[in-house]
Amino acid sequence: MHVLAEDLADPAASDRIFAATEALGLSIDVLINNAGFGGHGKFVERSLGAEQAMMQVNMVTLTNLTHHYLRGMVARRRGRILNVSSTASFMPGPLQAVYYATKAYVTSFTQAVAEEVGEYGVTATALCSGAVATGFVAAGDLQGVAVWKNAKSAASAALCGYEAMERGDLVVFNEGKLRVMLDWILPLMPRRAVLKLSRQAMEKGA
Repeated sequence: MHVLAEDLADPAASDRIFAATEALGLSIDVLINNAGFGGHGKFVERSLGAEQAMMQVNMVTLTNLTHHYLRGMVARRRGRILNVSSTASFMPGPLQAVYYATKAYVTSFTQAVAEEVGEYGVTATALCSGAVATGFVAAGDLQGVAVWKNAKSAASAALCGYEAMERGDLVVFNEGKLRVMLDWILPLMPRRAVLKLSRQAMEKGA
């Protein structure tokens, strides 16, 4: 086992990680992009630096690592990628505007890549989980937000994502009811209504 400690908010981190695995002679056939963080509050009131770091970790570093390792997978004609996205990717997110937008990118990007590399025996899966009990809440100042009261365990979400990746699924939800809501109900709702519901879900003490 090899452990590399990196700050994924550093734009050069993905290059260092790739260089390290190359130097070790490792052939990476499974890539799981799990790092990510959010942040509660109105966009105009939040630190721009914090939002930029969030975009770097949630989108840019994920994209860079995918590009680095995908080339080897395609050349070997085998490989699996699991990008941890969120149910947040299916709607705008007032009070977490940048976080929701980054996850929309991850889900879209993953599906597009999956279509491009499927002919080479490589798969890409987006795990769109709901609330999961991790350090995400404390890191993102999300204490008191109602949706986290019934958060699922990290182990159950991880198992859901792993099994979906092994099957080569495109998008997977860790709760069946979420899929019905996001795939069938939400697209039919007026956008203003979606925004109102989304904001209410992120209000503290709701």
